Amino acid sequence: MTPRSARRAERILIRGANWIGDAVMSTPALQRLRSSFPQAHLTLLTTPLTCELFNDGHALVDEVIPYPRREYGWQTLWRVLPRVRAGRFDLAILFQNAFEAALLAWLAGIPCRVGYGAQGRSVLLTHRLDRGVAHRNRHQMRDYLDLAAAAEALVHGADFQPETESPLPRLTVGPVGLAAGERLLRTGGPVIALNVGATNSRAKCWPARYYAEVANQLSSSVGATIALIGGPGEIDAANAVASLTSAPRLINLAGSTTLPELLGVLSHCALVISNDTGPAHIAAALGRPTLTLFGPTNEFETAPTGPRAALLRADGIECARCMHRDCPIDHRCLTQLTVDSVYNQSLEMLKQ
Repeated sequence: MTPRSARRAERILIRGANWIGDAVMSTPALQRLRSSFPQAHLTLLTTPLTCELFNDGHALVDEVIPYPRREYGWQTLWRVLPRVRAGRFDLAILFQNAFEAALLAWLAGIPCRVGYGAQGRSVLLTHRLDRGVAHRNRHQMRDYLDLAAAAEALVHGADFQPETESPLPRLTVGPVGLAAGERLLRTGGPVIALNVGATNSRAKCWPARYYAEVANQLSSSVGATIALIGGPGEIDAANAVASLTSAPRLINLAGSTTLPELLGVLSHCALVISNDTGPAHIAAALGRPTLTLFGPTNEFETAPTGPRAALLRADGIECARCMHRDCPIDHRCLTQLTVDSVYNQSLEMLKQ
């Protein structure tokens, strides 16, 4: 029987995903919650980095609370707990699967707590979803949408049907980002962004010399300005590509943009070529032509999705989708993805 408290959802806390790509993949679920609970106050508790996705001109949530767990450790829970308690939330929806996410919601006294039964936290959840074989090779967006559906059934009843469900992530760029993009990309020709690093996995990275060759070819054939992008941990990767390319118009922005500025830059690009990392998800959600290069990760579960998104991977690699962060052998899943294949696919996408 549904708990009586579940019939009330005037204030909803959503524990957001930690990584940028995951946060972007959660936006269809946020869109669905906004539609299904139009009068509710939606608060997103998430990392300082992903906060910036939702602070500049975004209308999916009413409030964003930074949760700097990675920066300050476990003491962050005790610092943010009074603020969460003060929010007097009726319902918590946990996109993030850590034990700590459920513990915080339980300690805050939120009466209904919906999440996946991961990391031994089932006892802290009032409504648990389970992953099984059916979730293998299923896109991660569906996991977030299932949590939204569970919350809807809990509050509105099992027969509830949402008015709308967006099948694709969608981001908007606020005025700060748009102005930054125009300022950073003062050029007369098309801009092609290359996202050549990966913060949490060296194995995801297509070789720098390959990126440099594609940059040279695109610069020569379409007169493109090449913009190298990436976070502070990806400066060396961008510098390596910059040192190898002969493209006459090159802008190296790696490590020098905030997230709203990066959104602005990507919104102005004619094409984005990227490893399987957060900026690829952002670009695809902005509707920009986005080509993502896959090797050790599983595109069936985490591919950037959007109306102009595509991906490439090398054929016939037995150890592909191994999920290793460092390749234990010869990195064949990406070294065998040829420059010509990426260049030719890029030309096709630039015609769209």
